[in-house]
Amino acid sequence: EVKPEEEIKEVEKLEDTKIGTINQEGIKDEGIVAPPVEVKGTGVVEAPKQEEDYDKVFTVVQIPAEFPGGLPAWTKYLERNLNRDLPVENGAPPGKYTVIVSFIVDKTGGISEVKAENDPGYGTKDEAVRVIKRGPNWKPAVQNGRNVIYRHKQSITFMVSEE
Repeated sequence: EVKPEEEIKEVEKLEDTKIGTINQEGIKDEGIVAPPVEVKGTGVVEAPKQEEDYDKVFTVVQIPAEFPGGLPAWTKYLERNLNRDLPVENGAPPGKYTVIVSFIVDKTGGISEVKAENDPGYGTKDEAVRVIKRGPNWKPAVQNGRNVIYRHKQSITFMVSEE
């Protein structure tokens, strides 16, 4: 017995059909292609703008704070102002004594909250803090084109050589 869905179609009825693995009813294909969809914009998706709090203290920024004149000027400043003989005067054995000094550089370059994060001894901590406090204003850090408050860490190393 032949079921109605298995009924063999006449050739004239098959002229406008598409061949496939399943049988289904559809609409007659008029051969019309849909118009192209108009794309507006550049195709680049921009992240949503987040209003950043520029009054907080930053620890990571696009352009960090720096000593005016850069590294050469910083080195020159230390050579002229740091008491490099202090560890020797306080009886330090030969070696390296590095102090990491943390401080805030505000939006105008002013220095505040100067403190040593470690103390290798022999007066090095106090001398490193003193030389930072006594120094000039720094170039402020920049985030998104704005000057921001920045916590900077600067290491200062005292070398004691054998005599």
